[in-house]
Order: sequence, then structure tokens, then C-alpha cells
Amino acid sequence: MKKEEAYEELRVRIITNAVAPGEILNEKDLMAQLAIGRSPLREILFRLQEENLIKPLPRLGYMVTTLDIFEVRELVELRRELEGFAGYLAAQRITAEQLAGLRTIIREAEAETSETQDVSNISEYFDTRFHSLLYRAAGNQKLVKTLQDLHIVMLRIWFHVGLDAIGFADQAQNLYEVLEALEQRDPDKTRSAMEDHVDQYAAQVKEQFL
Repeated sequence: MKKEEAYEELRVRIITNAVAPGEILNEKDLMAQLAIGRSPLREILFRLQEENLIKPLPRLGYMVTTLDIFEVRELVELRRELEGFAGYLAAQRITAEQLAGLRTIIREAEAETSETQDVSNISEYFDTRFHSLLYRAAGNQKLVKTLQDLHIVMLRIWFHVGLDAIGFADQAQNLYEVLEALEQRDPDKTRSAMEDHVDQYAAQVKEQFL
């Protein structure tokens, strides 16, 4: 397996809870599972460590970082404000090429979903691509890094509580509203649509605790 493919494979396993929080990762086992050499594997592990998805354990290997689901409320509050701000900036700065890219991502996700019943990996891939492009369109690198880190945590919590495919169609519709606001170059409307998107996430996660 190529290095980038192996990185994406292991990253998706962690984010979607296929590799559980607290699980120990052994280099030799990973080399066999991913069909990759030691040097590229260590580069992959370094990238995952930078994303706070794993942490080194002396003489044991690496441990998948744990999740504190009791921090959800605080994380959602922070993400809601920052996502709204990113949308506000993006509405003013987004290029025609970036708008076309967002539209393509949604259409590709819908096409893939119609062909399979298992949308867990699709939803992660689609959601990450959409948000990453929108964050870049905001044109603020500090904001991009902060939101990408938050987004990863939110995705892990989403899968951790068993919400892999729940509400996927609603989520896609919500992002069409974000796209429409961006196309209108309306900062306030885009901010509101992004905040609604985070509120929808929060509501679905909250249901799992009731």
C-alpha cells in the first residue's frame, strides 16, 4: 500500500472508531496490516500524532487518544462560534473555483450514498472534504488549523456514540443551504447556516445521551 493510502486508511479507522480510543498500536502489526515499510509507517504515525489521534507509549508503541464525551457541550459551543465565523469570512473571500468544488463534493457524496447502504466512511470523507475546503476559503490559516483539529474531535465523537449514518441526508441538505448562502455572497446568512449545521450535530449527539 502506498504511504498516503496507508495514512488515510489508519486515520479513517481511528476517526470512525474501528480502532477504539485507548487501543494500543504496534508497529509490526501495522506494517503487516497496511503492507508498508517501517520508515513510511513512522512518517504516518508522526502525522497522526500531530493530529492528536495517537500518542507514543515508551516500549509499547502508540495508543489511540481517548475521548472525553463530557466535554461535548464546551466543544460544540466553541465550534459553533468558529464555524459561523469561518462561514462569514468565506462568503466574502471564496473563489468561483472553490464554490464549484463544494458543489461537486456534495453531489459526489449523494451519488455514492445512493449506491451503498454503508455510508459511515462516505460521511466521514465527504464531511471532512467539504469543511476543509470551506475553511480554506475563509482565508485565515490560524482559523483553519483550529477548526480542523476541532472537526476531527467532533467526527470521532459522532462515530463513538454510534451516529455513523444517522441523519446523513439531513446533513447534506443543511450543507446545500450553506452553499446557497455562499453563492449569494451573504456573510450573515452563511454564518447562520453554519451555526445551524453545528446545532444539528449537537442535537443528534444529545439524543444518544437521553
